[in-house]
Amino acid sequence: MTLLGATDKSKESKEKGSVKVQNEEKSNKSVLQLKLTKLALQIGYAGSAIALLTIVILVVKFSVKTYVLEKRKFSVKHINSFVHFFIIGVTVLVVAVPEGLPLAVTISLAFSVKKMMKDNNLVRHLDACETMGNATTICSDKTGTLTTNRMTVVAANVASTMYRTLPKYEALPSNVAELIVLAICINTNYTSKVVPSDNPGELPKQIGNKTECALLGFVMDLGRNYQTLRNAYPEDKFVKVFTFNSARKSMSTVVSLGTGGFRIFTKGASEIVVKRCAYILNKQGEVTRLSMEEQKRLEKDVIDRMASEGLRTIGIAYRDFVPFEGKMNQMRISKTPDWEEEDAIVSNLTLLGILGVEDPVREEVPDAIRLCERAGVTVRMVTGDNVNTARSIATKCGILKPGHDGLVIDSKEFNQRIRDEKGE
Repeated sequence: MTLLGATDKSKESKEKGSVKVQNEEKSNKSVLQLKLTKLALQIGYAGSAIALLTIVILVVKFSVKTYVLEKRKFSVKHINSFVHFFIIGVTVLVVAVPEGLPLAVTISLAFSVKKMMKDNNLVRHLDACETMGNATTICSDKTGTLTTNRMTVVAANVASTMYRTLPKYEALPSNVAELIVLAICINTNYTSKVVPSDNPGELPKQIGNKTECALLGFVMDLGRNYQTLRNAYPEDKFVKVFTFNSARKSMSTVVSLGTGGFRIFTKGASEIVVKRCAYILNKQGEVTRLSMEEQKRLEKDVIDRMASEGLRTIGIAYRDFVPFEGKMNQMRISKTPDWEEEDAIVSNLTLLGILGVEDPVREEVPDAIRLCERAGVTVRMVTGDNVNTARSIATKCGILKPGHDGLVIDSKEFNQRIRDEKGE
């Protein structure tokens, strides 16, 4: 019984192995190759039937004519005739089987890949050309694909003042200018840098996170050297860092003030940062309360307006923890705060400013999208930006058109649409 069971299992494993090999062979072939292989088999079966029918007809005709009508007797010479009929049938079969079909597909795909390489498109699999040829929808990332991925600060709201052109360091209140420069230099990844281009006359190279590079470029436009400040505040001296992620949509860094106190700098999506602020700096650089009505006004008049112009808005804020009774935006502490309590730490911030970062659309993108639409391909844009920013960029690209129905949804609404009551 055990032996029979083992034999049955080995047979079962062999059957599974053969099915797995067949599935792998199918997966290695493209859709067109599978269709043509099936067609070739059907033509082969039809050719076999016709070849067999041809042999039968020729043999019957020869036999009736020779042995019935002419009443001859069978001789060795007649064997040559039967062999000749068999050769004719084999010839029909060989001609009917389309052995060149799969080869023709491979050659055509290889030719397509070569053409794409001339357009600087690297294709790893031959069937990628065929897959792209069947595509009816393209979901494209925005940053670096539809846009140039060269971020630049082009507008700013600092100390309750709107600047459509970048301000000079001297034009800002001295304490505000110093704080915003510190907030940017310290509260960015130190791997993000702006370095001179290798070719004279070209724009500086942005290395690392492009948004942070835009902020560092803003510091340089103010006439300050970000590297000097980074050297004064090395990373190993940081008290705590809340790194950026898609959930918090912000980054915060805590540094020591050297007098027993601490200061936290925060930057991130402006609508998130503004909601965590309880204070704001006025035009004189003085700290004032930021009411709910003022928050809503900032969102409407500053953030939404910048976003409607296609700008990514970055909020910059700070907060002080001091061991003595200080100003109203300073928290008095008797012991070191629990830095793991992020919600409590990154709250009651003081808003330093909101910066508008531009990422220009690539020149060739609108024409490319028009070509896709003419070919019947729908282009959709996916981005982590503010909804208003996304809508503006999509309009510039030609994905959304004025007067046409277009859908702009965030991830929360998207998940609600695709999931049922059970969350599946």
